[in-house]
Amino acid sequence: MGFKVLGLDASGPMMTVGLVEDGQALALFSARMPRAAGSLLAPWIGEQVRYFGKPDGLVVGVGPGSFTGVRVAIATAKALAWAWNIPVKGVSSLACWAWSAPVGSRVIVTSERRGPAFYLGDYFRGKDGPKPLSPDRAISGALPPNFPLSVAVWVLGPAGRDPAVLQQIGPRAEPLEADLSGVNVALEGWFAVQWGRADDPLSLAPRYLREPAVSVRRAR
Repeated sequence: MGFKVLGLDASGPMMTVGLVEDGQALALFSARMPRAAGSLLAPWIGEQVRYFGKPDGLVVGVGPGSFTGVRVAIATAKALAWAWNIPVKGVSSLACWAWSAPVGSRVIVTSERRGPAFYLGDYFRGKDGPKPLSPDRAISGALPPNFPLSVAVWVLGPAGRDPAVLQQIGPRAEPLEADLSGVNVALEGWFAVQWGRADDPLSLAPRYLREPAVSVRRAR
């Protein structure tokens, strides 16, 4: 029997659960139903376990992304890690999405856009997975000082569909259409859960990068 790792993420528009054994995908359930994470994640996981058995480790995307989706995914991973007594690792949801880029390329990952605000990750997609070139960050209007980029770069997420933002990222920025996959979530944390670098389940927390929006009473 190989080492099986289950990955789950509900941080963005794509809710996803994937199962990997020794680096090979066994199962993948995904849907553009982020608001249904509370009702679908557990049944999807149960279906995969019924066919392939209990995983040896868990990996969960901790954001940045949807406040509700991230919390639901983390709570699910914590509960299963305790119930099954298996290691769990929290990973960047943007890094997991960067696995979709071609090997040897630079990729900008964007998510959860609300007007001029969105999350941004900057990665190089190596043969062993994406490597961060700068920390994931919350953008509000202006891009960081190191933009625009002069090199060729793929752009994932909502910024890739906006010509104005593409131009700000760089003259050689090109959109890349690909979805975040639970299989890639599992691969992002594979080494950590297999070789003793997992997280304490109690320490798992959402990586929001910015404060949730709140309502304030208008002054009279």
